[in-house]
Amino acid sequence: MYFSSLRLCGNGPGVAENTVTNQPTVTFNPPAERPFSVRDEIQISNWKHAGLQTDCRPFVVAAPCLEPAWCQRLEDLLKNSAIALEAVLGCFPSSGLVAVHAALQLAEQVQVYRMPLKPSLIRPAGMSPRKPLPCAFHNWLGERRLGLYLLREYGPKRLLWNSLAPEALTDSGAPTDSAPLAILENLFCQAQSDQEDELAETLDWLAGIERRAWARNAEETRLTTLEQYFFLSRHHPVTTNWWLFNNRLSAPLDAVLQRLMVCQFDLMES
Repeated sequence: MYFSSLRLCGNGPGVAENTVTNQPTVTFNPPAERPFSVRDEIQISNWKHAGLQTDCRPFVVAAPCLEPAWCQRLEDLLKNSAIALEAVLGCFPSSGLVAVHAALQLAEQVQVYRMPLKPSLIRPAGMSPRKPLPCAFHNWLGERRLGLYLLREYGPKRLLWNSLAPEALTDSGAPTDSAPLAILENLFCQAQSDQEDELAETLDWLAGIERRAWARNAEETRLTTLEQYFFLSRHHPVTTNWWLFNNRLSAPLDAVLQRLMVCQFDLMES
């Protein structure tokens, strides 16, 4: 089955446009007690949300408007898309990015709402230092890189994804002649767990640097290299990214990640 238009509505902030009659709408990880909101809704759940015991079936699709055999084919397509994206990202991709990748193979036009691909890495103050944030297992900087590539490749006639653009930022940060990307890479390469104060101070300083300084020194290869420092791997029980378990560092770390995302967007738009 091939759709003329397919609408994807994520769980992020923002407002989605009203649905059009007979336009299929994809939603993600709906609460078990919530009924289908519209007749043409297609629900995608990850295996944990669906209550499965293993990830052999990583996605579960439910859609009253479609035949069970079609839902199975969509599950297979999602699984194959996830495998392809994981090879590029270095970790398993989010359901949202997987769905966008798959939808472009199913529809003439794909409209994406409430999917900025940038959850917060800020940890609650009392969170155990041995417990990771669930969102830390995704490479969000890498996912946004691939999302921006898809926008550039397909254009607005095939892919509408306004929520991927960063929020408007004023360039009110501190001016500097330094190269923040190089400083950040060196910081992560050399940071030791007993240097928390030094790391926090430098991250705070980097987060306060003006937008123009980040853009002036932006390099696609360096941005891609920095991705590895902002996520955890499920395949390795021990990580060198110890800062992702640190409650104190999580706020400046998240602020720097937001700066990198804006820098990435500026570079792709230039």
